Amino acid sequence: MNKNNHISILKIEDKPMNQRRKLLLGVSATSALAVWHKPIVNAIMLPAHAQTSVPPTPMELCSMIVIGNTVTGPLSGTNVPPVCSVTFDVLSGTAGMPLTITAITTSTLPADTTVTFDALGEATDLTGPRVVWRGPAAGAPFCLPFTPVDDVVFTVTATCDAAAGGTFSQDFNLNDII
Repeated sequence: MNKNNHISILKIEDKPMNQRRKLLLGVSATSALAVWHKPIVNAIMLPAHAQTSVPPTPMELCSMIVIGNTVTGPLSGTNVPPVCSVTFDVLSGTAGMPLTITAITTSTLPADTTVTFDALGEATDLTGPRVVWRGPAAGAPFCLPFTPVDDVVFTVTATCDAAAGGTFSQDFNLNDII
């Protein structure tokens, strides 16, 4: 074997080793890159039975508050200033679903205007706390028809058994009640 042949054999044998090394190094580097990457989470899907929901509000659980049994007329014995009265009941809007009326408040009352109400408590679709407004109105002293000189807002707060003590409020304008 001559020197040239020997060198060429080494070169032939050496080339596959270099290629194998390069290949192994390349595979190792690629594998390392393929294994490690920053995780990306765009969304998490929950099965239908595991999804969370917003609990219903007392207003969604209870019947609506309504106004009924409205009566209007003159206030006898009072001519100066001429005043009229409106009497109405605070009721549950759904038969068989009573409400508990916990508060009735008004906006600021104008001069010569009063509001009284019976005891708070249960309101059915037929009976409930009675509210009486007395004040100056166009058409007084006969009060047929009449319009209050100043509107008043009534805020009624209520709850029901299904609301487990949670309350909700609704507003009513006197002009809308009439």
